Amino acid sequence: MAPHDHNDGNKPSKPWVFADGKLYFSRQMERRIFFVLTMVMLIVGLCTKCGFIS
Repeated sequence: MAPHDHNDGNKPSKPWVFADGKLYFSRQMERRIFFVLTMVMLIVGLCTKCGFIS
């Protein structure tokens, strides 16, 4: 089963939309942000464990 996409297929959805004073992310952009943050935390943790960062 294909994932639900609320886009009609004619135009690509924007990665983020600012509306009503709030910032809305697409599902794909949210996954990318959390993946990058997870990698940053992993690298900082490894550097701390190895003694590069005190």
